[in-house]
Formats: sequence, structure tokens, C-alpha cells
Amino acid sequence: MAAGLAQVAQKVKDLDDAIADSAADRIYSEMASYVDVPRNQLLASVRTNAARAVEVLTTGVIAEAEEVPESRATTRARIDQNVPIEDIIRAYRISLNVVHEAFIAEAAAQELEPQVTLEGSTLLWQLGDWFTTGAAAEFRYRAGAAALRESFAVSSLIRSLMESEDPGPEALLKARRYGLDFDRDYAVIICAAPGEGGSVRGFGHGEPSVESLQAAGSDGRRPAVVAQMDARIIGIVARTPRTVSVPVAIGPFVPLSRITESARICENVWTIAHRGALGVHSLTDLTWQVAIPGQADLNSHLIDRFVLPLRPDTAVGADVLETVRTWIRTLMNVKKTAEMLHVHENTVRYRLQRFRDTVGIAELGTKELLDITWALAAFDIDES
Repeated sequence: MAAGLAQVAQKVKDLDDAIADSAADRIYSEMASYVDVPRNQLLASVRTNAARAVEVLTTGVIAEAEEVPESRATTRARIDQNVPIEDIIRAYRISLNVVHEAFIAEAAAQELEPQVTLEGSTLLWQLGDWFTTGAAAEFRYRAGAAALRESFAVSSLIRSLMESEDPGPEALLKARRYGLDFDRDYAVIICAAPGEGGSVRGFGHGEPSVESLQAAGSDGRRPAVVAQMDARIIGIVARTPRTVSVPVAIGPFVPLSRITESARICENVWTIAHRGALGVHSLTDLTWQVAIPGQADLNSHLIDRFVLPLRPDTAVGADVLETVRTWIRTLMNVKKTAEMLHVHENTVRYRLQRFRDTVGIAELGTKELLDITWALAAFDIDES
């Protein structure tokens, strides 16, 4: 009478030492990455693999990868020994092949029915998939954890340099490790993280990311250091990104020892830049506008004086304000304003007169134009 899988599995179990030695020899001969794995550790792993195979052949059941953590434990140990994930999986396959060869030999010796032998082989190959699943899960976890640790380290470095004029020797050492050169100039840069602040495109293609900003802010000789901090991506860059399709704020380029200055100015620029205008915005571009957020009383006064009387929440009021805004932007050119708004020139003149009548201004001098421009900018910031 033909023996069952359980009896053959027991015979395979009796070959434990021979299986372990054979598998270890093959692994060492085929994969140089295992050179630093001590033989006693490798033998222990192969024996564990063989024991799992015997259990599966005996019970006919393969446990869920989460229930039996040995695949992840083995993967974790090998990653710590600098073995690539593909070699870890291949080594397991080698050990499983040795077990399978022993199983086939014993099945033949015990005259196991072909159908039962096939069932046993199928179980062993499914066991290989089980290990691969667990190993891949551990690899993803370790890779994610490593990336998270790296992100925290970079964030900590950026904060140290941005927030303190004397960040201390540890931060300076980390800065050098990341390739920052204290003899060259850098700038702080800020943009919204993916999915934040309405950003839908990035540095060339796709949403903004740490990687895209790091590449755009490096100049070959000097790498940028960039990290996501809450809803923003913040970096210390060696050059101004050229192709940018999201709102970005950048501070002035200064020696690394003065990067706090660049950070302070960049934060002020960001209060304006984040409203949605695409491209890189600097203090040179925005000048007086960066002062608006810090002037609450003045903002309230000018908005009450020049914006709210138009009832900007109505279609008519919004049209008038947009006309005034565009007219100022075109240096008070009625024709260009009409072209930009796709309306007749007389419509522009009518709306400008309506604005004067509503806010009570007979003539628009330099002071009035400055007040109105500030009021519109302050209102836009409040609305955003």
C-alpha cells in the first residue's frame, strides 16, 4: 500500500542535516551576497524552512504569512547583513528545491501515488509563494521605515539650519554629510505638498514632490536638501528651479551661515505666493506685497474703504473690482484692459466710473492708486 504524505514528510524530516548542508553549499556557491552570512545562521534558516515544509506536507495547510513571522524575520536579518531582497527570495527557493528533491526521492522510495506526489509538490511551491509574500512585505516595511527615518533626519536638519543662527556642531556635521557647502550660497524654498493648497502639477510633470524639488534645486556640484513638513515641501536649494508649474516661494541666496535670513524672507513671500499664481516668487518679484499680512489694521481700513462698498460677493461688484484690478495691472490702459477681460472699451470706462462713484473718488492720483492696489491685494489674501 502506498505511503501517505505524512509518512514521506517524516522521512524528509529525518534528512534535516543533509538538506541544510546541501542547501547552504548551493547558496554560498551561487550568491556572493551571502558571503557575510555566518554558516551557522544560514543552516538554522534552512532547517527552519525544511521544518515548515515538513509541517505543510503533514497537515496540507499553509498558514497566512501574518500568522507565522519567520519569513519576515529571516528577511529582516538578511537585509541587516546587506543581502538584496531578490537574493533572499532566491536563497529560499534554493533551500526549498533541496527539500523538494528529497521529497521526490522519498516519495519514489515509498511508492507514493503520482497524484499524491503532485499534491505534495504543489504544496511546496505554494509554500515558496508564502515566503515570497512575507519577504516582500518585510522589505516594503523596512524600505518605508528607512525612508521615513531619512525624511525625519532631513526635516530636522532643515529646521535646525532655518531656525537657529547657531545650529550647533551636530547640525553642521549633518549638513556636510548631505553635501551642503558652507563656502557657497543657498536659498530656502517652499511649495505646497501634493494635494495641498490646490497644487496639481509639479516641476515639469505631475504633482510637486520632494524628489522633483530636490532635483530642480540641485546644480550638479551642490545637492539640495528637501523634505515634506506637514502640508508643505521645504528645502535648502543651490539654484532656482527653472520649469515650475506650481506656486513656489524662494528666499534670497545667502551663505549657509545666514540661511535663517533666507528662511524668514521665504516665509513672507510664501504668504503671498501660495495664493495660486504659478511659478517661482521672490522678494524681488513681490516687493511691498510681502508686508500686507502683517498690517491687519491698515488692511481692514483699506478694504472697508475701497472694496466692500462694491459688494464683491455680487456678480456686478466682482466684475467692477476685476476691471479695476486689471486696469491697474495694465498701467491704466483701457484698451488692454478691455482685451484682457474680453469686453468693450466702453464697458471698462463704465465700470471704472461706477467704482469712482461708489467709493467716492473724483480723481485717481498716486496716493489713491497705491491705496486701491494695496486694498485689492489685501482682499485677495483674505479671500484665499
